[in-house]
Amino acid sequence: MSSSDVFWKIWSVAAASRRFASFGNRTWIRRPMMIVNPQYMSIGSNCFIRDGARLEVVIRPGEEPGRLTVGDRVTMEQDVHIVAGDSVIIEDDVAIAPRCLIVDATHPIGSPGDGNRARTLSSEPSFVHLERRVFLGANVVVLANVRIGANSVIGANSVVTHDIPANSVAVGAPARVIRRIE
Repeated sequence: MSSSDVFWKIWSVAAASRRFASFGNRTWIRRPMMIVNPQYMSIGSNCFIRDGARLEVVIRPGEEPGRLTVGDRVTMEQDVHIVAGDSVIIEDDVAIAPRCLIVDATHPIGSPGDGNRARTLSSEPSFVHLERRVFLGANVVVLANVRIGANSVIGANSVVTHDIPANSVAVGAPARVIRRIE
């Protein structure tokens, strides 16, 4: 283990863990990172979050804050970006490859005179749920109102726009199931 790894493990326990709603044992995060509203995030035990992570819980005026829940033994590689407007749940043993985006918040289309769309979030309820042992390949995008079933694999560069059943391999934009895992 490098001295850099030792530093980030100590920093995770001493500094980062106190900011979260809960932060499991033997979990560590490497910097640089961007964490917005960690008091609404629960991170399980034995998780590893690599450099460049952006974890964000959205607080919309007059509404309940979103929630991000990460199970045990989850790995997130470099530059993973997760936005929870309502609810993002990542169950145990999920592996997320580099540069993945998981987002349950959406921007309303509105009318041409409504201004900058990026400054407004939809107030419609939304979620993302990754069940146990899901694997997301590099550069996968998971959009709002999607459940990916247990033991499924999503191929690199895929865009998940609808539910994927358990024990499936899905690829493409939009992602579609190409085979079942027996």
